[in-house]
Amino acid sequence: MKSIDVGALKREYLFASTATHLYQHFKEDGSLRKLAQEEKSDILVEEYKKRTAKDGRSIEDVVVAYAILVTVTFYDYKEAMETFRKFDLSKLEWGEKVKDIYMREVQITTYITEQGRGGKIKDIFTRAKERTEYITNHGRGIIGDSGEIRSDNSGKVTDTLYQQ
Repeated sequence: MKSIDVGALKREYLFASTATHLYQHFKEDGSLRKLAQEEKSDILVEEYKKRTAKDGRSIEDVVVAYAILVTVTFYDYKEAMETFRKFDLSKLEWGEKVKDIYMREVQITTYITEQGRGGKIKDIFTRAKERTEYITNHGRGIIGDSGEIRSDNSGKVTDTLYQQ
């Protein structure tokens, strides 16, 4: 936790009028990327719980808790989602919103083998969206709301984009 530039993040927190503003400016802070490289998620979860469990939290406690949430967004998608599940996001006013912003911006890359095309590998790039949305990939496949990838011919699930 020593690598966090609490002073700079505190200034951003005090000027943030929305969760998006806070997220964007925290995400630009190089100390959080460094923290993600140095610390395992379990350490961050412990620190988050310690900072958010206090009655009468200080501004520094709140800033560090938000910094931890944004730090998690530098992990790979699977680890980030597993870590987010361990947080009680309701402890922070914008906790749930920070996670939602991450979910909207994350770009997931997966490879699937297309049925009936000689085993040709095709790249599929999508953005994580609301679970109720369906996204088409150039008319060649559909990604369902729980991440399943269906071929457009049979409707059969051919791969999973992400786990719930």
